[in-house]
Amino acid sequence: MKKLYLIGLDSVPLWILKELRDEKGLEIFDKMLRQGTLMDMESTLPPMTGPAWPSIYTGLKPSQHGVPDFFVMKKDYTPDIVYYDSTAVPPLWRKIAESGKRCLVITPATDIRLPTYSNIDMLTGFPLHAKTNSKELEALMKKYKFCGEPDIEADIKSGKMGIDEAVKIFSKSIQTRIALANEMMSRHEYGFVFVCFTETDRLQHFVMGRPGRNGYLAPIYHEIGSFMTDIAAKADKEGAAMLIVSDHGMQPIKSKFLINSWMVNNGYAKLKASFAKSLAAPGGGQDIQYTLREKLMKTKLRKVYDKMPYEIKKAAFKAMGTALSGSKKGDYVRMHLFDMDMNGTIAFAAIANEPVSTIWINDSRFASPTVAQKDKRAIKARLISDLKKIKTPDGKRLIVKIIDGQEYYGKTSKFMAPDLFIEAAKGYTIDLFNYSSATNFMKPEGAKSGDHLRHGIFGFYPYASIPKPKKIGVCDVSSIILGYFGIKHKGNV
Repeated sequence: MKKLYLIGLDSVPLWILKELRDEKGLEIFDKMLRQGTLMDMESTLPPMTGPAWPSIYTGLKPSQHGVPDFFVMKKDYTPDIVYYDSTAVPPLWRKIAESGKRCLVITPATDIRLPTYSNIDMLTGFPLHAKTNSKELEALMKKYKFCGEPDIEADIKSGKMGIDEAVKIFSKSIQTRIALANEMMSRHEYGFVFVCFTETDRLQHFVMGRPGRNGYLAPIYHEIGSFMTDIAAKADKEGAAMLIVSDHGMQPIKSKFLINSWMVNNGYAKLKASFAKSLAAPGGGQDIQYTLREKLMKTKLRKVYDKMPYEIKKAAFKAMGTALSGSKKGDYVRMHLFDMDMNGTIAFAAIANEPVSTIWINDSRFASPTVAQKDKRAIKARLISDLKKIKTPDGKRLIVKIIDGQEYYGKTSKFMAPDLFIEAAKGYTIDLFNYSSATNFMKPEGAKSGDHLRHGIFGFYPYASIPKPKKIGVCDVSSIILGYFGIKHKGNV
């Protein structure tokens, strides 16, 4: 029986594996690199966990599986959370299960729905608590005290938890899932096994730009490398294959570009009068209001907000823009979409808060349009021209790539598409929320020490089991895996 083991590593770039290849316990990475079976894999736009993993699972573009990011834009300028629906757009393991092979799926990132097929044993993945459709896995979850990948980012951001403690917690989480997977594989004969780890992404955001970052990263990569070494040995014994993928990469960040600050300072966007007034107020304006809304938007309370039904969320979003319109004075202030006067805004950035960001022209798709359809092409051309002129503090071009959003997504009906994708130069990320009238750049906070890259990784073992492609993107992975099993598929769509 043909078998395949798929290891998912969130936000792992090829360059970091090259740096870590000489670490003791990571010989599997060195072996795969030397024999040419690890390569760059192009992610989605934006290169995010939300859209990229569903593209890996289905072979579909975000415009087809319906997840462009973690959020979608609504007509009233209210971002709404979106999840991959694996019951409506089936992942590759469902097709493998339908072919008669038993599957084990452990915490697949973004898949939060349980399958109903009897030959799929599954724990759901990030970003929600893990659930299972298997009595055996349920018992093992209790045995190992596992309820999902650790939800500790808010504590790290607030300073309640240090990085060293976070490394230990993330490492323990990885060890636990490996133990769960190994115990299930010892009990059953699986044709397909998928184990996914998102701890790599979530730690790297905090340590990628720190001195001595590899010391923080080594423990979690050691755990994963040891598991991969064992799986490679298992694959050799069984005549199976091991395939590893990462949805996107990661890079150190030296500076953030404040895109909406630039929009305001260059006349594309306008601040509400109440917000602008609070900026000029002696002593910083309405600090209590600022503190209240930032507590909602930046702490664990944000999860309560995200889970609200859309109509309630819309009302809460509007309320924060009126009753809580104050801002704290300083070199930089936090600005949200509800702080903008959309009646005077031509274009704004939203949703994608990373090195690849999205820009929206305020046309008839929105509740308070200011741009007529006949003028949209000219506005877009002016935007592109102005964006190309932006320089980094050392005089280099900041925006290295601009892509038309409608061309990338096509005529999708699943969500509202942005007008432009803009990609920042290496070492820079794009920030939607901070504002300054004096500068459009700021030093990254701890949670943005690292941020995403457009390329993740693709690799396989043994080396002749899967033909090596010349180049590969996230939408190709499903076709390669199903082809390995001889299952008919439509290919890269």
